[in-house]
Amino acid sequence: MKQILVRTYTVRRLLGFLLERRFAIPEVQREFVWNGRKACDLLDSIYRNMPIGALLIWETDRDNRNLLRRVLHTLPEYDPKNPEIWFLIDGQQRLSVLYQVQRGHTIRNYFGKEVDFGRVVFDVNSNSGEGPLFHYRRPEEAKYVPVVDILAPTWRRQLRNLSKPKLSRVAKCRSRLLRYEIPLVFARTNDVDEVRQSFIRINSLGMLVSAADRAFARASRLKLRQRVKDARQRLGPDFAAIPDMTILLAIALARGEKDVGERAVQAVLGKLEKQLLDDKRETKRFSKMWGHVESALGKAVDHLRTNFGVLNRGFLPSDNMLTTLTLFFYWNGGQPSARQKAELRKWFWATGVGQRYAGRGYRDNILGDVGFFKRLARKGNARFQFMDKVFKSDVRKADYSRRAGLTDSFFCLLALDGPRYIENGDPIPLEQYAARSNKSNKHHIFPRSRLRSNGFTPREYNSICNICLVVAEDNQRIGNRRPASYLEEFRRRKHFPRFMRSHLIPHHPESGLWSRDIRRGYRKFVQERTKLLCGAFEEKAGIHLFQEG
Repeated sequence: MKQILVRTYTVRRLLGFLLERRFAIPEVQREFVWNGRKACDLLDSIYRNMPIGALLIWETDRDNRNLLRRVLHTLPEYDPKNPEIWFLIDGQQRLSVLYQVQRGHTIRNYFGKEVDFGRVVFDVNSNSGEGPLFHYRRPEEAKYVPVVDILAPTWRRQLRNLSKPKLSRVAKCRSRLLRYEIPLVFARTNDVDEVRQSFIRINSLGMLVSAADRAFARASRLKLRQRVKDARQRLGPDFAAIPDMTILLAIALARGEKDVGERAVQAVLGKLEKQLLDDKRETKRFSKMWGHVESALGKAVDHLRTNFGVLNRGFLPSDNMLTTLTLFFYWNGGQPSARQKAELRKWFWATGVGQRYAGRGYRDNILGDVGFFKRLARKGNARFQFMDKVFKSDVRKADYSRRAGLTDSFFCLLALDGPRYIENGDPIPLEQYAARSNKSNKHHIFPRSRLRSNGFTPREYNSICNICLVVAEDNQRIGNRRPASYLEEFRRRKHFPRFMRSHLIPHHPESGLWSRDIRRGYRKFVQERTKLLCGAFEEKAGIHLFQEG
């Protein structure tokens, strides 16, 4: 850096600078990623006068205003009337919290999650020096006071109903927050590459910078961060949480890289940077290619949702499956033929159930599938081969509460078969159970409490063989009764067989489901459902996926 200068300012003064719109966000900088809890942690540290780190400012002439990021601000937009630009290289998250908590507005972070700063509150009842004083929750009169009210100029009038001791705690809180001093490190330079390297190094030493952030910093000329953000947003809220590297890796592999992960992405960006310096037309060529990849990404998501029951990212067995499927649509252009669809079915269920993109062989499997999809798209007659068959016992051992390719594939299987209501056999709308993490919609066919009292371990009663999808109301009504009890009232209704088939539950007269002996009945039921699920997986795939053992 050409010149380094350190100045210290109070939070009150920094808020004044924000109103003067002195700060600017450069393209190399990531977007706001924090949530309400992290905002509370920051305020708690400030209140206790703990260090929160310095802010790094790249101070430069207005000639570099072309490097401004012009959208998705959580801070006031830079005022071009200021004589110089203060680019925030490190500290955007912290400064954004201080600004937004004073406003009390609701914003969306980079992952599409709402952060309501009006819910950042101070506990005026707590005298504890150990527990947290700031919480992310609904305000409560005379107990949890919104920080936006504490920092307001009219705070005394707004909080006049508080008792004197509580008002005194509020005054103390206000004083500590506004008088807290934060060092600002000003670096004066016009060397953009020097700034990029500073961003990467500083974030690597402090709050870890992601592989995607390193890629974005390196490729700021391509406005890669904004391209990826736009692509994720176009996928809709169900897939907005797809990692940036999922999309970046698709670009790298489409450009012929023979590696996976960050190394592949950095290699491509290194070549692109060199090409941009040598040929200004490369930006236009890259933009055209990007458009094709973005279109292919949307087609891949639609295909996963429509054909494989991937209702949202939570159902996706592996993020890298979206990467490789995107490449198929990139090379194929249009929708797949019937023959291609059959091969895609084999690939999806074998990769999900066989967990091919996890473990030791994941790299070779991904690169192998990239080559397979290229042949399938261009020639249309490639055949997917699945050699490493899955042991049927792995289905029985899979825990529904733990993310894994096999468990995610199981929920895709259930969603694809269209679970029905137990009351009348009508289809359950997808949105009722689309939240993969919502355990209230996941029902233990044999109740946990009964299995636990009969000596079964969590690993045994949390098996996917003991899980089906029901709406929360049905789950609560069933309670902890054994299956023979809660199913008896529906057993003779006309829709009952259709209901049981939709949940892939074996219900023949000799099924362990109806046994009065819980221990014997559950063991028999698990064997039956393991066989039923394996058969259902293979029917969907159109190939053999399992072996005995």
